[in-house]
Amino acid sequence: MRKINVIALMLMVVFTTTNVIAQELPQPSPAAKVEQRIGLTDVTVEYSRPSVKNRTIWGELVPFDVIWRTGANANTLVTFSDDVKVNGKALKAGTYSFFTIPAKGADWKVMFNSVIDGWGEGKYKKENDVLTLSTKPIKGMYQESLRFSFEKLTGTSGNLVLAWDIIAISLKIEVDVDTKAWANIDKAIAEITDENKAGVYRNAAKHSASTGKRLEEGLKWIDASIEAKSSWYSYWVKADVQHAAGDNAGAIKSANKAIELGEAGAKESGKPFGYKDRLEKAITDYK
Repeated sequence: MRKINVIALMLMVVFTTTNVIAQELPQPSPAAKVEQRIGLTDVTVEYSRPSVKNRTIWGELVPFDVIWRTGANANTLVTFSDDVKVNGKALKAGTYSFFTIPAKGADWKVMFNSVIDGWGEGKYKKENDVLTLSTKPIKGMYQESLRFSFEKLTGTSGNLVLAWDIIAISLKIEVDVDTKAWANIDKAIAEITDENKAGVYRNAAKHSASTGKRLEEGLKWIDASIEAKSSWYSYWVKADVQHAAGDNAGAIKSANKAIELGEAGAKESGKPFGYKDRLEKAITDYK
């Protein structure tokens, strides 16, 4: 009986200890995650957010000229779904730990490191840096809790901004939208079906018109789309492709056809055709 009681006590201790360890409690620097699509590339930052709490941050809590985890707790991680350029330097798709060396009155060093399971600076080694660059810190609006954000977004770039206290750094991320978009188009066409033929060909032709590339193919694609399913919108896309290819007379003819089909459809539904003005403006532009 005594042996059984001892075993029961040991199991109770193990169970109690496990539950204590497993408890989730509030953290002084809570976890955060920010995601942004730039072009067709997804960028994600996972980090912890320390707060100022009336402390002197730069030069004291975060010393100058010393490696900094750039956050709190586990390493800050930055993930890119595709190859990118950061401040003009190439970086392969993947997940990286993010470190900085703050400096007083000088550029900061920024490091993307391949070891991603560290805590603090504990596993940082310079030889694991995949990309190292310098950036000038700027004085910004006061930020109580450390924050990563994305600013100045365009179709091909965006700035990853780190801000804390009154200091911020900004890294320009550039993506190759064109290559990925054309790869997506080629893949969609290779896998085309009767059900999605009209949409796939129309979308491919629209991209051709907007980029001014592969226009000969773009004309074939929009004709195949119209053959599969004719619509006023398809003729508008055809007009744009023809205009991009220099065939303005053909573009005007296609735009007028788009108005004709749009008004006919609107008459059947009993609703006004809301795109006539825009198509007429397009015709003026084609002229």
